[in-house]
Amino acid sequence: MVERKNQPKSAKNAKSEAAGKKNAEEKKTNIPYLYIAVAIIVVAGAFVLIKGPMIGAPVPFSTFKSTFQSASRVGIVATFSNQSQYENESPCFTSLIQVVARTRKASTIDFFIVNQANATCTYSSTGLGGAISLNTSNSAHCIGIAKSEPTLFLNYSASNSTMITASSMFIYGNSRYMASCPIEVEMN
Repeated sequence: MVERKNQPKSAKNAKSEAAGKKNAEEKKTNIPYLYIAVAIIVVAGAFVLIKGPMIGAPVPFSTFKSTFQSASRVGIVATFSNQSQYENESPCFTSLIQVVARTRKASTIDFFIVNQANATCTYSSTGLGGAISLNTSNSAHCIGIAKSEPTLFLNYSASNSTMITASSMFIYGNSRYMASCPIEVEMN
C-alpha cells in the first residue's frame, strides 16, 4: 500500500472541496432562518389562542350587519379582566343593546358578561326581554352559545382592532374607543 503525503490537489478536487465548504457554510447560515420561521409560527399560533380562532373568512361589515339583522337570535358579549375594564366597557355595551333592541324583540338578544379573570359568565337564559333570570356559568359555556348565533364581541384591549366574519364581529378597544363606541353608530 502506497502512502500519499502532501501531494498537490488537482484543480478539480480543489473546486469540489471549496464547493463542499460553501454548501456547509450555507447550511449553517440557513439554520437561524429555520428558527425564525418556527418562532413566527409559534407566535401566530399564540395569537390565535389569545384572540380566539376566527370563525370563517373575513368579510365586509355590511355582510355581518345583514346576517346580524336577519337572524332569529343574536348575541352581544362583553369581555373584561378587571373592574376598571368593565366600567370602561359598560357605556358602550349598554348603548349597543339599546340600538339593537330598537329593531328586534329584546327576548331575541342574548347578552353575556364574561369575566376573564375568573373564567365566569353572567347571562339571562331568556334573553333581555320579559322577566330576566340571571345565571352564572363558566365562560366557555357562554362563548359556545354566542358562537352559535351572529354575535358582537366587545373586548377591552390596550389597542384598537376589529375582525369581522359573516357571523361574528370581534371588537378590541381601549377606554377611548369604548367611550365613543363607534359600533353603536354603525349598527343604527
